[in-house]
Amino acid sequence: MHKLTGPLLLMFLFSGYVAKAQTCVYRNLSHHYTFKVISVKNTADEVGTSARKVSLLIFKNNKLNQQINFGAEYLFEGVFKKDTASRSYITGKNKNADVPDYDYGDVVIADLNFDGKEDIAVKHDSGGNGGPRYNFYLQDMHGTFKIDHYLTDYIKSFPEEINNKQKILRTQTHANMRQEASKLFQYNPKTKKWKLLKWEMVDAG
Repeated sequence: MHKLTGPLLLMFLFSGYVAKAQTCVYRNLSHHYTFKVISVKNTADEVGTSARKVSLLIFKNNKLNQQINFGAEYLFEGVFKKDTASRSYITGKNKNADVPDYDYGDVVIADLNFDGKEDIAVKHDSGGNGGPRYNFYLQDMHGTFKIDHYLTDYIKSFPEEINNKQKILRTQTHANMRQEASKLFQYNPKTKKWKLLKWEMVDAG
């Protein structure tokens, strides 16, 4: 795959767009990588929640290791502007920071499939009462990050609990004024598949 950098990357992102670009660099989230996000939006929309083109650049040893491009339909104005809006369960950076409105950060690093490797969650939708939605990229044995469609399309929210022993992710998000939806998902490392173990309504804390 051809990797675009510098002016070529920006030309790719701006193709067909009258655009504004913003860049944020995320450090100290990983033992091996530095992450840069370039987000571009159409200047015709001044509301701040327009469609965007997003590029996640992953650097290793100060060299571009991988580039991931995706579209984001609904992002608040402040997304991908501050490196403090990030979290790492690998290095511990902002690990215990507050989680307002189910928002764990714009970029989150964690081992999501319990194989000892660093994985990435990147916000692609700021969401509503249930919180933001994430694209989840799992690292393979060659160090390449690939999207996990079950996590991205079905789990969607960043998990409130990551249980390494039982290989379970638990999400808990807004359901109504008094309750939250709690879901347990379990990963089978042999089949490399997820399944929904339990779904229930619980009283909001």
